Amino acid sequence: MTIGRRLAPAALLYALLFGPAAAQGVVADLPLTTGGSERSLLLPAAQPRATVILLPGGDGIVRIGSDASVERGGNFLIRSRNSWAGRGFSALVLAPPNGMSLLGRRHGAEYLIALAAAADYARSRASVPVWLVGTSQGSIAAANGAAHLPGRIFGVVLTSSVTRASRSGETVFDADPGAIAVAALVVSNQYDTCVASPPADGNRLLAALARAPRREFIMVASNQLSGDPCEAYSPHGYLGIEDAVVQRIADWIGGGR
Repeated sequence: MTIGRRLAPAALLYALLFGPAAAQGVVADLPLTTGGSERSLLLPAAQPRATVILLPGGDGIVRIGSDASVERGGNFLIRSRNSWAGRGFSALVLAPPNGMSLLGRRHGAEYLIALAAAADYARSRASVPVWLVGTSQGSIAAANGAAHLPGRIFGVVLTSSVTRASRSGETVFDADPGAIAVAALVVSNQYDTCVASPPADGNRLLAALARAPRREFIMVASNQLSGDPCEAYSPHGYLGIEDAVVQRIADWIGGGR
C-alpha cells in the first residue's frame, strides 16, 4: 500500500470494524497440480446459502497466518471479510499460489488451476453454490474463473474492475467476459477516479457479459478518500460504505438462488 501513515481515520475505522478480534476461521493450504499450494482462510456461516471466494486487487498478495490472522488486509474485500457470515454466506479468502504476485497472471490458464482448487475446496466444506467476487485487479481473476470453469462457478461479482491499461498489463476484458454464462453483477462507485477503472466502463463491461443469464450494473456513491485514488482507502475501495456494498451484493446473490 502507498497510503501508509496518512490513513489514521481510515485505519481506525478498519481496526474497529474488521480488526484482529473479528478474524477467525479455518486455514488450509490447498495443493496445486502446477506445484506448491495456495493458502486459504474459510470464514464459515452457520447455515450457508452460498460460498463467496474473495479475490483482492493489487498484486493479490495476502498473508494468512496459521491463527487465521491476515496481513496486508486493507483491500475492500479482505477488510470486509467478516461481514459475510452474518448474512448467510461463507467467505473464502484466497492468497496467491506460493505467495507470488499475480500482476499480469490473472487472465491466464495457469491461474484457473488455483481457482478450480479453491472452488472444489469450498464445495467440500459446504455443498452450496460458489461465487467469485473480485475487486479491481481481482475482477480479472473472477471473470476468468466464471468464463472458464463451467460447473464449478455459479455466479460472479465484478467490483471496481480494471477496464483500462494499468501496471499489470491486463484488464478484465482479457479474461473473456463474453464467455461468462453464469449470473454476473458489476459494481462501480460513481466517485472512483482511478484511471484504470472509470465507473462509466461498468456499462461497457455489462454489454460484454451478453451470455450471462442474469446480469446487472449497480452504481454506488461514496467520495471518501484517504490516499491514492487507485488504492484501497478511496472510492475505488468503497471507503466508508463497505458494509452497505456487501449488503447490496449479498442481496443480489440471494435474489437469484
